[in-house]
Amino acid sequence: MNSTDRFVVGYEQSALDVGVKLPVSIDFSVVPHLLIVAPSGSGKTHLLMLILKQLAQRDGKLILADFKGVDFIDLENCQQYYRHQNVAQALQFVFDELQNRMSHLRTTYRSLYFVVDEWSGFLSLYPKKEQETYKQQLASTLMLGRGVSIFVIVALQRADAVYLCGRDNFGNCIGLGSLSKESISMTFSEYKDLIVPKQRGHGYLQTDGKPLREIVVPKIRKPEKVMEIIKLALGEMESL
Repeated sequence: MNSTDRFVVGYEQSALDVGVKLPVSIDFSVVPHLLIVAPSGSGKTHLLMLILKQLAQRDGKLILADFKGVDFIDLENCQQYYRHQNVAQALQFVFDELQNRMSHLRTTYRSLYFVVDEWSGFLSLYPKKEQETYKQQLASTLMLGRGVSIFVIVALQRADAVYLCGRDNFGNCIGLGSLSKESISMTFSEYKDLIVPKQRGHGYLQTDGKPLREIVVPKIRKPEKVMEIIKLALGEMESL
């Protein structure tokens, strides 16, 4: 595993309350995978940009699958960016790489970060049989990925058991904005009585084995520059 599989997702709310900026981070080498639940207008795109920028600067492979193809349309010409129905191709690529790594086990691998925005929207394109195939591919990647340095980030507007292969597959969960009762029940069931609606860019992080944390996602000051960094990482496809 890669010691650089750590990235910042925001600041600690309690520290900001006393005037201190204390970064809150996730470390995939310790607790893998991240589920982001954030309704429209809650700051999901800013959070994804913050995460993508950091992963783009790691010595790893970054793949972005963006079902809506709106917020990240500037990345359209990048070879490791998959839009709309092409999300299926990205999933197949990652699943095949998982099988390859499992068949040729080594001590270390170059980290592969698979980021999917609007997973539920993608699945809704297909009949139930195809949905189950894609869900199984994702579930296998979540279950086996850590051992071969493949990490998954899934973002959606509402957590729905119909589209997700289990909350337990994600060691980290972030909820932003005003979450539905269903989303709270599925992603923060242990702390559901503590979850209250938040303003844009504010929310909660739960990491397995740690208490619930309130976080604030910082604004992206120079989004054009951030996008250029992400573009470089999503550039030419190369052999893993």
